[in-house]
Amino acid sequence: MEQQQFNVSFSVGTKLLISVVSLLLLVIVFLDVSTILLLTEDKRAYTYQAQSTEAQLAGQEFTGAARVVIDALRISLANVDPTGKFSPAQRSAVQSVLDNQGDLLGLQIHLVSKGNRAESRMVLEMRKDEALKKYSVAIEDLIVSRSDLEVVQAQFIQEGFAFLNLSRIGKTPLLAIVVADRSSTSLEMPVSIGVLPLSKLGKGARTSSLIITDLSGRALLSSDAQFLYPGSSLGSDPLLAAARASQVSEGALEFENEGKRFLGSYDRPGYGLLVLTRTEWRKAMRAAYTLAERFVFLGIMSIGAAILFAVIFSKSLTAPLHQLYRATRQVSSGNFNVDLKNRSKDEFGALSRSFNSMSQKITDLLADSVAEGARKEHLENELAIASAVQQTLFPPSQFQNENLLMRSHYQSATECGGDWWGYFGVGDQVCLMIADATGHGLPSALITAAARSCFSVMHKLAQEDPDFTYSPGSMLSYANRVVHDAANGQINMTFFVGVVDFKKGVLTYSSAGHNPPWLFKKEDSKFSLKSLVALGQRLGESRDVPEYEEKSINVAAGDILFLYTDGLVEGKNQAGEMYGKKRMRKFVESGLAAGPADVLSKLLGDFEAHNQGKPLDDDVTLAVAQFLRFGNT
Repeated sequence: MEQQQFNVSFSVGTKLLISVVSLLLLVIVFLDVSTILLLTEDKRAYTYQAQSTEAQLAGQEFTGAARVVIDALRISLANVDPTGKFSPAQRSAVQSVLDNQGDLLGLQIHLVSKGNRAESRMVLEMRKDEALKKYSVAIEDLIVSRSDLEVVQAQFIQEGFAFLNLSRIGKTPLLAIVVADRSSTSLEMPVSIGVLPLSKLGKGARTSSLIITDLSGRALLSSDAQFLYPGSSLGSDPLLAAARASQVSEGALEFENEGKRFLGSYDRPGYGLLVLTRTEWRKAMRAAYTLAERFVFLGIMSIGAAILFAVIFSKSLTAPLHQLYRATRQVSSGNFNVDLKNRSKDEFGALSRSFNSMSQKITDLLADSVAEGARKEHLENELAIASAVQQTLFPPSQFQNENLLMRSHYQSATECGGDWWGYFGVGDQVCLMIADATGHGLPSALITAAARSCFSVMHKLAQEDPDFTYSPGSMLSYANRVVHDAANGQINMTFFVGVVDFKKGVLTYSSAGHNPPWLFKKEDSKFSLKSLVALGQRLGESRDVPEYEEKSINVAAGDILFLYTDGLVEGKNQAGEMYGKKRMRKFVESGLAAGPADVLSKLLGDFEAHNQGKPLDDDVTLAVAQFLRFGNT
C-alpha cells in the first residue's frame, strides 16, 4: 500500500502559542493606549488647573503690591508743587511716604511736559540707603530716564499709572511704578515714580514658566530670564494673542511656539496686566510617559511569561495530538494494529479509545474484505462461465444457405442477458424465434436457457417425426408451460415464432406479447413495411393460457424480415431521450437495398452515437433474415 504523506506545516502548539501571545498583546496594547490617553487627558487638565491657580495667585500678589505702591505714590503727589519748589514740610511728607513703604527702595518726582514729546525733569529724588545695600542696588539703578518715561508716557497719561521694568543684566531686577497727576492744569504734569525690587514679588513655588506683562506685551516679571530685562517682548506669542483677544478674565490654551508644544493659561488681574503661565508639553507629560514606559515594560514581562506558559501548556495539550498524528501515519502506511496508551478521562482520552476501536474494526473489516474479495472473485468467475455458456445458446451471427441469408447482433447489459434468438430448419421449413425475458442478469439468463432447451427438444422432434406440426401457436403453448414451471411465475418472457415454408412461400407466425417484427416486402426496387402483429399472452404468467393467435402472410424472394427486442428501441442517452421506433425504422430502411449486413451496420452505428458511451439500459438483440429462393425459383 502506498503511504500518503500528510505534512504538518502549522502545528496546533504554534497556533496556540500565537493565539495566547496575540490575545495578551492586544489586551496590553489596549490597556497601554487607554491608560496613556487617560493619563494624558488627566495630566492636561491638572496642568491647566495648576497653571491657572499660579496665574491667579501671582496676579493677586503683583496687583496687591502694586495697589499699595500706587496709593502711596498718589499721596506723594498731593504734596507736589508743579513749580518744583518743595518746602521742608513737603519733603518731610514725601519722605514719610517713602519710609512707610517697606517695599520701596526709592521715590522720584518728575515734571513731564504734556506735549507730544515727553520732556521731563526730576525735581525730587529720595532713597533708602540701607535697603539699597540690602539688595545690592546702586543709586544710578534707581534713576528713571527720559527715554524710559517715553515708553510708557501714553499709558500713564491715559490710565494715570504705568509699569516699567528697570532690570539690568547682572544686577538686581527692579520694577518702577509710575503714577501721574492727570488733574494738574499746569503745562507740566507731576509724575511720582516708585522703585521696588522684583525679588519681593513672585516668590511662590512655580511648576510652570510665569510671565507678567502689560497689554503691549512688555515683560514686567518673568521666571524666565529671557523675558526679564527691558526691551524683551513676547511679540506674536500665541498665548499673549489669546489673552489679549479674550473677553473673559482667565483661560487655557494648547499651542505651539518656535517648534515646541506648550500648555498655557492666562489671567487678567487688573491694572492692564496679563499673567501668562506655560509648561512645555514634554515636561507636563513626563509622568505619563514614565508610567507608559513602565506599562510597556510590564507588558513585555507579561508576554514573556505568557510565552513560557503557552509553551508548557501547549506541550501538555498537544502531546496526545502528536500521538494521534503518529498513529494516523501508521494507519496510512497500512499498519492498523495501533494501540494508543492515552488513558486520560478528557476528550483526548475518549478520542484515543475511539481511535483504537476504529483501527481494530478496520482490521476486522480488512479480514472480512479479503474473504469477501475471494467470494466475489469466485462469483465473477462463475458469472463469466455462465456468460460463456449463454453465448453457446445463440446461433452464429452469420448464416446463409440457398434459401436464407441471416445476420444478427446480441449485446447484454450485464454479464448475462435475458434476450435470446434462434432458428432451426427441417426440410423445406425454417422456424425463426426471438425472445425477451423480463429484467436481465443471471435469473433471466436461466429462463432463456430453459426456453432454448424447449425449442431444442422441438427441433429434435421435428427431425425424428415426419408428421411434426410446425404450428407457431402450439410451440408457444408448449414453451409457456416450460417457462412457467422453470420460473414459478416470477419471470415472464415475450416470444415471437415465425415458420417459413419455402415450398409454399408462406410465413406463419404467432406472438406472446413480443414487439411485432417488421417484414419488408420487395416490390421492384422498393420495399413496403408490414408489421407482424399477433395476439397472445406472455410466457410464464400462468400455466394454462388461451391458444395463441396464428397468422400467415405470403413471402417472396428478396423480402427481408427484421426481428428485434425492446433494448434498442427504449435505449436512453445521457439526456434521458429514448431511441424510438421512428428513428430505428429510418436506419433499417436505409440499409435494405444493400442487405442484412448493411441494415445492422447503419442501425448499430447510429445507436452507438445516440447512447453516447453510457452502459446499456437493457439487452439489445437484432436479427435480419433475407429470403433468397422459394420453390423451384
